[in-house]
Amino acid sequence: MTTPAPVDTHPRAAPPTTARRPPRRLRQHAADRAALPAFHSLVWPVWLIAGLVAVTHNPLLNLLVIAQATLVALVCHNDGPIGRSFGLFVWLGLAVLLLRALLAAVPIGGLSYGATPLLRLPSIALPIWLGGLQLGGTVTLEMILQGAVGGLRLWALLLVFGAFNAAADHYRLLRRVPGWLLHAGLATTIALTFVPHLIAQAQAIRDAQRVRGHRFRSWRDTIPLLTPLLAGSLERSIQLAEAMDSRGYGRVTGQRPGLAAQLLLIAGFSLLSSGLYAVFTDAPPGWPLMLGGGLLTLLALRRFGGRQARSRYLRERWRARDTLTVLACLVLIGGMVGLRLSNTGGLFYSALPRATWPPFDPPAGALLLLLGMPALTRLYQAEKDHGRHLQPTPLAGRDQ
Repeated sequence: MTTPAPVDTHPRAAPPTTARRPPRRLRQHAADRAALPAFHSLVWPVWLIAGLVAVTHNPLLNLLVIAQATLVALVCHNDGPIGRSFGLFVWLGLAVLLLRALLAAVPIGGLSYGATPLLRLPSIALPIWLGGLQLGGTVTLEMILQGAVGGLRLWALLLVFGAFNAAADHYRLLRRVPGWLLHAGLATTIALTFVPHLIAQAQAIRDAQRVRGHRFRSWRDTIPLLTPLLAGSLERSIQLAEAMDSRGYGRVTGQRPGLAAQLLLIAGFSLLSSGLYAVFTDAPPGWPLMLGGGLLTLLALRRFGGRQARSRYLRERWRARDTLTVLACLVLIGGMVGLRLSNTGGLFYSALPRATWPPFDPPAGALLLLLGMPALTRLYQAEKDHGRHLQPTPLAGRDQ
């Protein structure tokens, strides 16, 4: 009597399908391209200069600058905590706008400007140790609008800096700084990345508190977060100092600069600050003083910098989109400088003595649209890559 053969009740797995993979060299090339940034690191300083030049005293043009900076920040931002810090600049600019409009609406010494009164505030006299000023009087529409126009201008400047901070790679920019400006570039990089890292640490502490069951009901619940946040900031500062010391930061070759270089640096900073003050107060010798002080400061920093050894692991490539973006920024800078020199384009607006609608020049508005060129080129490249991936793959051979 023969026993029946055992029946295999387990379902057999389907034979694996051999998918055709690209060669190893092509996969490595694609990984290297994905690791590189979308734009060259030198593109973003040019874009920042163009954005600062584009900010005017016209609120309509400033709104257009705000829209372009927001578009660039949303499309070209990095994936790290620094790239996601643009929202901080949005809320900070909004607070500056409201505070500027509120402060401008309060008459000082009973003096009011404008032809459209709205309400009358009670008179309040400040103590002597605060200046002894008298606040209060008639609040006009023109005073509020004038303060809002100034606040909107500051908001546009903050968003331009925020978009640059979110899109640029600070470490690649630091490598592009000359050796004799390495100390200033490193200090600037640490200053720019301090607030985003602080926000990221605050979010991590808040998430840890939520995991432990803590519920945030009001702003008072955030006060206990200040102690670990301060401790984490000090710990990060100590780690940064130890890392810089272990890598030999501050080592220079040759003789250290003497008293002459220090006096040259002090003279350069003094002339530069005097020139900036004269430019802001419309004094005649402002620009010569600022240029002379800048040259003396650069010369002193060059003597302080010494010789720094540089080595580069991966070199950036200059692509066609970088050329297109830089050309658009240069056209924007040249056009705005020409409009300022010719006093055309409606770049200046004042709500005094009577509030009117701000002028809008279509050529000036079209010129400001060039500020969004990085976002347009990035979207075009993404659409092009998406269409390339959707193309059908050719078969390896005919079906037998």
